[in-house]
Amino acid sequence: MKTVFVTLFQGVEAKNLLRTGVVRYLLAGDDTEVVLLVTSESRKEHYAKEFSDPRLRYEVVRWQPRGFWERLLARLKFFTLKTATTDLRRRMIWERRERAVGYRIGKRINGWLARPRVRAWLRRIDERFARDHTFAPLFERYQPRAVLAAHLFDDAENALVREAKRRRVPVIGFINSWDKLTARSALRLLPDTLLVFNAIVRDEAIQYADMPAERIAIAGIPQYDRYVGYRPTFRSDFLKKIGLAPNERFVLYAPMGEAFSTSDWDIIDLLHRWETNGSFGPEVKLFVRFQPNDTFAKQEMERRPWLRYDRPGTRFSAARGVDWDMGEDELTHLADTLAHMEMLICYASSMSVDAACFDKPIINIDFEMHVNERLLKSPTQFYQMAHYKNALATGAIRMPKSPDELLGMIQAYLADPAQDREARSRLVAEQCGPFDGHAAERLAAAILRAAK
Repeated sequence: MKTVFVTLFQGVEAKNLLRTGVVRYLLAGDDTEVVLLVTSESRKEHYAKEFSDPRLRYEVVRWQPRGFWERLLARLKFFTLKTATTDLRRRMIWERRERAVGYRIGKRINGWLARPRVRAWLRRIDERFARDHTFAPLFERYQPRAVLAAHLFDDAENALVREAKRRRVPVIGFINSWDKLTARSALRLLPDTLLVFNAIVRDEAIQYADMPAERIAIAGIPQYDRYVGYRPTFRSDFLKKIGLAPNERFVLYAPMGEAFSTSDWDIIDLLHRWETNGSFGPEVKLFVRFQPNDTFAKQEMERRPWLRYDRPGTRFSAARGVDWDMGEDELTHLADTLAHMEMLICYASSMSVDAACFDKPIINIDFEMHVNERLLKSPTQFYQMAHYKNALATGAIRMPKSPDELLGMIQAYLADPAQDREARSRLVAEQCGPFDGHAAERLAAAILRAAK
């Protein structure tokens, strides 16, 4: 029996690995055991209720940074990556803290350290001097043949990778988001094999993570496997579920979230006003889908009893962040929403790619309802991020610069949703990699090859 460790430290890892076919494919043969590493008992209990198998185990890992080298290297990783996105994020942090001198010093240090030679030197120090024995008992108990680390930017997962390397256990890394390599930090340690969504992320891994091209494989996006050939719930049943009549249509607004925007509620009010005064045309309604990882302004909802909305997800923390999960029913409901909506309206969001998978028109708002906002609360600033520039360059996303332009684009797409269809196909091809329903199978196959 060969054992494989799989990390589920974040909600997006569960969405990409557990709620796709990856774990199922790993367990398909009778010679493999999977140990899912989670961060809390509540997560363990939550997943175990739904996913159980005699060869599927859960282990709770409570990792804390220890020692001088761990703390130093955890900080330096943010200075060894320099992109358009990290420059923007640095300006956001400076603006919030109002420390001009610290900003200039940090920018200069970033320029010095964001080099392949420096990253390689720090990786050697990391392997040799950073000491952490949190994962050692798990390696002793299970003797794993391979480790899948699906969020390599996390310091806890870096400690897992380090332990695996010291024991010469193969590590398969998975870049689980389209923005991490240009937005998060440098990779402290490199896996033996790196799996990525697409050719764009592959090239970023070579440029910014120093990963040899021959050790990178393009797998696609496992969470999008369900979109290929998807058969949605009957339209009338779905519309009834969200409070609409069988003859009505809806446009979907996906808020950016209060952590990064002060415009969301004003945009909701604007769209509602157009719905009620007939600007959308007959029988076209507004529906709102909030993020599963964001906080929720209950008082704002109470002011808008007319709002139709979804708030998906189970949250393991009251704070915004990575500690969440979406169940199978919620993922199916999301796919139904995408299949039945007329179009997506949002600021910068990965939902734009989801919409393109269903060939639905995409509008990204390029104006703000509050002028002179700080960068952190200015949603249009996120169009400057490196990963999002790639999406915009396909021409699949229309960007109105005023409310009048927004209304005109909505009306145009309602009249002819086939506009920009070729560009949407290009967005899917570039961002989804192999979009054939077999991404999870490719991930599992790579893991099993490493575990032999």
